[in-house]
Amino acid sequence: MTAAVGDATSEMRRSFGWRTAAAAAGLVSTLLLTIVVYRMLDARDAAVFFAILAALSIGPLVGRLGLGPNVIRLVAAEPSEIGRRAIASSHLSATGALSVLTAPVIAVLATWALRDSPHHLPVVLLTAVGIVAESLRLTLSDVFAATGRVGASVATTHHIRSTIVLPVVAVIAVAVTDPTLLEVMVCYTAVSVLQLIAALVVARREIAPRAAGGVTALRTALSAGARLFTLDLAAFLCLPGTVWLANVVFAPQAAALYSAAATLALQVTIIESLAALAVTPAAARLWAAGQRDQVVRVLSAVATLSTAVTVVAVGVLAAFGADLLGFAYGPSMREAAVLLVVMAAGGIAKTALGVNITLLIVSGHLTAAARMALVVLAVSVPVAVVAAVTGGPVWLAVASAASVTVVAVAQWWATRRVVGAAPRAGVRLGDSWQSFTHSP
Repeated sequence: MTAAVGDATSEMRRSFGWRTAAAAAGLVSTLLLTIVVYRMLDARDAAVFFAILAALSIGPLVGRLGLGPNVIRLVAAEPSEIGRRAIASSHLSATGALSVLTAPVIAVLATWALRDSPHHLPVVLLTAVGIVAESLRLTLSDVFAATGRVGASVATTHHIRSTIVLPVVAVIAVAVTDPTLLEVMVCYTAVSVLQLIAALVVARREIAPRAAGGVTALRTALSAGARLFTLDLAAFLCLPGTVWLANVVFAPQAAALYSAAATLALQVTIIESLAALAVTPAAARLWAAGQRDQVVRVLSAVATLSTAVTVVAVGVLAAFGADLLGFAYGPSMREAAVLLVVMAAGGIAKTALGVNITLLIVSGHLTAAARMALVVLAVSVPVAVVAAVTGGPVWLAVASAASVTVVAVAQWWATRRVVGAAPRAGVRLGDSWQSFTHSP
């Protein structure tokens, strides 16, 4: 095995380890935050808060338009420092322009259920600012990842933001009499903005505004990013996006239950997202160096380990989910246990096959990946709407889980067709662990 392969694999392990630790803290913080908010706010405010959490997921996807994976792909394969700074700067500029234009629209959609409240406009503005800050910071996080600055990349993830937000919101819950969503959003947005400022200071050597390249570079970045955006859009609409649908279709209490379950289900499959972020920069460098078999082996090992964790998590939820939800959120939340298990189970296919998206990106098959995502969305979105309107929360959860599964299978099939090899989870945990942890 060459030194380049050893260095890349070592970077994957280090990145995955740090991201896993940060995600564990972020997951616990998100869980505790949802408990605090669910108990602290009334049903409508709580449901809107979960919709805002979804907006903080889709907002950066629209505001970055696939620029995150694209900047990782390009910077990781660029040998020149000047070239890397130019790529990073053009992508950050594009992110800023797009997020400023799109964030207000997304904020209005997320908070629509609050439209007759006197707090609606301030909450919309705070949500929009939070989306812009989140979009810029996540692009910086991807730039850090692409340049091998693992610590800085992890520190600028949303997991760290969630960890910081929790104690601030907890203070509001204790100190403010009859708190509202407005106070919660003031805290959330302030933390997001401060984290962005810190990221910009740290990124001084990775970006150079004058090197952004103007309109031409901006257009080039957006062209590649637009194809990658369809992958992000598919991931959002299949699960987090159903929270918005629930807020429109269901009564406030049912919407709050569904939204909480969907938010928690998303955390169960977080290991797959961590794996993708951890391996993409190094995988791009290995692929560019011709080490294609090694890329497939590492991705298969990561898929196997991630799926094992997800299966255990789903099993625990199936056995004890109702009791855990009732203890944490109160008796009313026990009703959401079935929703949580169904949506979490849909994530098993995502962790088993989701690494194929990474392979499609690093191999340059962006169009094939985007085309497959659009085909699946054309079917799954109408199905979800019909399920919500005619069947209620349980059927919407089933439609969401089915969509996540179909997207994962479709991406695996597309990878086999255009690349010739498609990584997937296996049953040999020991071999996968050895492959991922004991490479030079």
